[in-house]
This record gives sequence, structure tokens and C-alpha cells, in this order.
Amino acid sequence: MLLSNNKYNIVRVGDFATRANTKINYCLFSIGLCLDDYIMNNSIDCFIILSYSTIIWTFIEFILHISNTRNIKPMIYYYSKDDSQVVPYYIGLFLQGFQEGGCITTIGLYFGDRLFSFYHVIFLHIVIIFIVINVCNKTKTTKRNSIRQVNTSGSLITMSSVTLCNIKSLYEHQQHVYRQLSMFFVMIYVSSWWTFFVWYKGFRTVDVYIKDHHDQYIVQKYNLYDTVKVLSYDIIFEIAMAYLFFYRFLIYE
Repeated sequence: MLLSNNKYNIVRVGDFATRANTKINYCLFSIGLCLDDYIMNNSIDCFIILSYSTIIWTFIEFILHISNTRNIKPMIYYYSKDDSQVVPYYIGLFLQGFQEGGCITTIGLYFGDRLFSFYHVIFLHIVIIFIVINVCNKTKTTKRNSIRQVNTSGSLITMSSVTLCNIKSLYEHQQHVYRQLSMFFVMIYVSSWWTFFVWYKGFRTVDVYIKDHHDQYIVQKYNLYDTVKVLSYDIIFEIAMAYLFFYRFLIYE
């Protein structure tokens, strides 16, 4: 499907992609997880993966912007309902990279290491409930703030390379298999809940463009099957598999 001539776009609707307050809250939560891991386990692994994955993903966000792979409107910080300020461009990129990269990898590693701890599993689901409530309390708008094509040749080549590299690393460093797969599972699990509810509330949609008889791209009629396929690809490969790649370079001894 993704290898066809059709264009598969993930569209973000509303202020999820541009609301700085939400991203700052997730960033602070990630730092809190790192502090807990350091205090309780004397480990800086979460700090390492948070710091470097944020830097790397900020750079990736910059590349996505200048290549027009992702078109996103300026980020806004809201002091109150009627008082807001546009966030400087590069600070917005950093916050985007922090949440898109640092936050998710930290949640994956932190809770993956505690996958069979009853209290941490409860804590994880409290976090998920908070995320779901936050999504459901958002006001739906029709304004599109971000559009990204997932099946560009560059994107597919990159994700194929990352996937093969991860498989190779798992084979060569089998002592890390359990930890990596636990991290992988947590990232998929959390992202699936978030993705389902942002789709259900209409904050994330999928547009499919097909060629007509005149060789021009037109929007295909809504198809649930395509939506599930594209969003599943996004969760498994562009989130979990891509972020697992950071473990390979940051945590291996």
C-alpha cells in the first residue's frame, strides 16, 4: 500500500501541533521520570536517552520543515484563554523535538524497565488516562495545522534502514533484547491509546490522494481501512521503531 503511487498524508487538526503549553507539560513530566530513575536506581539512562533523542529529533524536525515534508504552523504559548504569544521558530522546533522524541523514548524506557511492577503499571495507566482526558477535553476545530506525507521515497528508505539496523542490533546484542522489546512495547501501547483518541475526536486524520484519468491527484473518498493502515504504520515504525534506534547508540555499553 505505502509503496504505491498514492500519497498518504497524516493531517493534524486543531492546536495539538502548535500548543506550546501541552508540549512543555510533557517535557516536565519526562524530566520527572528521569529524576525518579536517577534517585531510585542511580541510573542516568533515562537522562541520556531524553537528552540525545531530543537533540536528534529536533534536528529531524528541522529537516522535515525545510524539506516541506511536514508543514506546520507557528507554535503558540497561551497565558490565558485571551492572552497568547507566538513562540520563536527555533524554540518551537525544540519543544516539538522534546515531545516527539525525548518524551516518548523516556516513557518507553522508564516504564519498559518496570513492566512487571504492579505499582508502575498502575502509574502508566494513570498517565494514559490523563492523556486521554486531555485529548477529550480539547475543542475540535477544522483548522489544519500540520500535514505530512508518510510514503515519500526518502521516508520509506529511512524507515527500512532503521528497521534493519534495529534487527541487526538485537541479534548482535542479545543481552539487551528484553529491555529493548519492553521499551518497544510500551511505546506502541501508549502511542496506540493516544492515536486512537486523537483520531476518534477528529484531531488526526488521513488523506489519501490518488491519480485520476488526467494523471492529476485527487482526494480519495474516506476509507477506514487506509486510515488504520497508515496510523498503524505511524505507531509501529515511525514512532516505536524509529525511537528504538536511539537505544542502539545511547544505551549500549
